[in-house]
Amino acid sequence: SIFARDDKFKQNALDTVKKINENTNCKATFYPLEDLDKLKEEIANADILANGTLAGLKPHDDLSLVDKSMFHPNLVVADCVYNPEETKMVKEAKEAGVKLAVGGKGMLLWQGAAAYKLYTGLEMPTDEYQKFQKENEGK
Repeated sequence: SIFARDDKFKQNALDTVKKINENTNCKATFYPLEDLDKLKEEIANADILANGTLAGLKPHDDLSLVDKSMFHPNLVVADCVYNPEETKMVKEAKEAGVKLAVGGKGMLLWQGAAAYKLYTGLEMPTDEYQKFQKENEGK
């Protein structure tokens, strides 16, 4: 289930639904993000919830598109946003007791690794980066 606002990015969501349906065994469906009843229903039946929007990204870090009441214990929540490291959505998902809630830092790393290889032909030293990140958390 892909939810999007009725704005200039709606066509991207519709195109993604089409690509999924034409190229995989999955069947995707588009819904307007404004349909909160459908959003609640789909999350209730979901195993994974992923936010691929800018909601939660600084300076809009007080924003989440999902009400805390929609989270459930069997849900995995992933946010593409990496600044702040823990978005409002991820924080509220953890507070609600979801199975797992993660921010976008890992996605950022692996996108960077793919770009590094594309441009240099070499593998990015991801272990070194992860070690650096761990040593500098909270600084």
